[in-house]
Amino acid sequence: MAFFRRSKNTNIPLLGQILNLIPLHLLKSVIHKYQSDKGCHKYKTYDQLVALLFGQLNKCYTLCDISCGLSISSTFLSDIGLTQSPAKSTMSDGNKKRNYKVFETLYYRLLSYYKESLKSKHQSHVIDEIKNQCVKLIDSTTIGLCLSLF
Repeated sequence: MAFFRRSKNTNIPLLGQILNLIPLHLLKSVIHKYQSDKGCHKYKTYDQLVALLFGQLNKCYTLCDISCGLSISSTFLSDIGLTQSPAKSTMSDGNKKRNYKVFETLYYRLLSYYKESLKSKHQSHVIDEIKNQCVKLIDSTTIGLCLSLF
């Protein structure tokens, strides 16, 4: 898994570097807004965020994959700010009980926070061949998924 690797310039794993891009004040503000840690003793919003990011970035298919992947190294866990790897039942409960709006709001606040730096790196241009024409974009994810079933 690539997210266990440490880069040449830092001793922080790649997932830790990605998590460091999330300003703590933004995360705390959405946690406070939705009271998402209320009644949670061990599996906090941050823990769920880390688990979900880990699962997404490592293409995990199940909560068991995430739990097993996170439990490989205690050093890795501490580097990404977790005290222990969450059990799949704990993650399942968190997914059921915690309001998804916490993560949706965090996403939009991160977009707003990084808006200027994203604008400066964004390059767009008009393709003359399709200028003023209707273009349909098709997500082929389901096609590949359906093909694998057959």
